[in-house]
Amino acid sequence: MSATLSYQDPYRLPAGMLALAVHLFFFLLLYFGFRWQSHPPDAFMVEMWDSLPSTETVREQSLPPPPDRTEPVSPPKVTAPALPPAKAGIEIQDKKLKQKKQVEEKAKAAAAAKAKQEAERRELEAYSDKLRQAERVRQSEQKRIRAEVDAATATQVGRYQDMIRSKIRRNIVKQEVPPTAEATFSVTLLPDGSVMEVELLKGSGYAAYDNAAERAIYKAQPLPIPTDVELQKMFRVLKLTIRPE
Repeated sequence: MSATLSYQDPYRLPAGMLALAVHLFFFLLLYFGFRWQSHPPDAFMVEMWDSLPSTETVREQSLPPPPDRTEPVSPPKVTAPALPPAKAGIEIQDKKLKQKKQVEEKAKAAAAAKAKQEAERRELEAYSDKLRQAERVRQSEQKRIRAEVDAATATQVGRYQDMIRSKIRRNIVKQEVPPTAEATFSVTLLPDGSVMEVELLKGSGYAAYDNAAERAIYKAQPLPIPTDVELQKMFRVLKLTIRPE
């Protein structure tokens, strides 16, 4: 008795299914590829021209547009951001107070300068008044002193003139003339009292008396004159009026 053994391949069924799937994939690829190639082309329109456009028109159309010569736009100015109302108000108030303070300080400085100028003016005026008063006092004192000196000088001059006339009269030879007769002479003297020159300025009307008086002047020299140098200057030229008595 013989026995028959049967063996079943476990991979035969999956391999058949895989081959079937591959054939199906190629079929679909061919089908859709054929349909894509058999699609009709798109229609397009052609415009027919009676004549070709002129060369100038084509050139004008072919030329590039002129460059834009508009001025570049300047960037916008950056403005400071607006301050909050409260802070802006405080700064404005501070600025006003600062300006007010500056105005007050300027006014105060101007007032101080004006007051100083006025004080200096008053001081200068007072000083000028003192100077004028001192000058008035000085001039008054000088006038007083000059008057005293003049008075003393006049007294001295008068005294010496009286002494000179008295000495001359003592040397006159008596003449028969009235007591009111008088002759006026200009007598030039030297520092020692010597007579240098005698000149009759006005006669008495009696020539004999005039001549006698002139001779008496020469006889009376040296005439008495003061020893003070300043007073001697007043006796260089004397104007003498000689009377009989």
